[in-house]
Amino acid sequence: MATWAGDGLPTGLMERGQASAVLGAVAADVVASARVLIVGDQPVLQNVIRMACGASLHLEVAAEVASGREALDAYRFLFPDLVLIDLSLPDMSGVEVARQLRREVPRPRILMLSGRTEAETLFESIRAGVDGYLEKTAGVQQVVAALERLAAGERLFTPDQERSAIEGLGRLARRAREASDISPSITPRELVILQLLGEGLTMQQVANRLGVSTRTVEAHVAKLYRKLDASNRVQALAKAADLGLIELG
Repeated sequence: MATWAGDGLPTGLMERGQASAVLGAVAADVVASARVLIVGDQPVLQNVIRMACGASLHLEVAAEVASGREALDAYRFLFPDLVLIDLSLPDMSGVEVARQLRREVPRPRILMLSGRTEAETLFESIRAGVDGYLEKTAGVQQVVAALERLAAGERLFTPDQERSAIEGLGRLARRAREASDISPSITPRELVILQLLGEGLTMQQVANRLGVSTRTVEAHVAKLYRKLDASNRVQALAKAADLGLIELG
């Protein structure tokens, strides 16, 4: 695991970064190693990935970091070829790290490692720009194969994953259409009330915050229920958040 010096650079990696800044030419019959940045804070998982890289003639661990911020700093210093990211990180999601890395030049090839298989997580990862998606239950040989294929320029998504991503895109498009139909009918005051209710305020508290009567707030909420096709506060807030009208949490 890399440690970080006060100047923001990983100690012990300065020499490696300088030596690897420009990859030397290799003989035509020799395959250059792909340098891998490992991003995650689970020792067992890190060990599997390290073993995978050690089992391949074409993979080299450039660095190991435990957080998203360290990953971005290490990438800008070392410029590895591949970045393997754990979806769950202590400071930000792996999806957000991938989204930020996608804007880097040169752009790395990214493999997302996740214990979650739901379609929404997969879809968000693909939208963030990852080149492959691998479950944490993968063994050493599967990780080796995935990283080597990624280094060769392939994208690593199974037919089921691609199908899930297409379904996710369809849901996103439907939500966008529905939001475009509903949004114009909701007034700015109703949006404010929705957001305050989403923050956990009671109707009386919303009324106090806005300087109006509780009855006025209740009238606005009744209109919101009709517009959002909801029968209670939870349904209304869930629908509004799903359409991107408000943020919860």
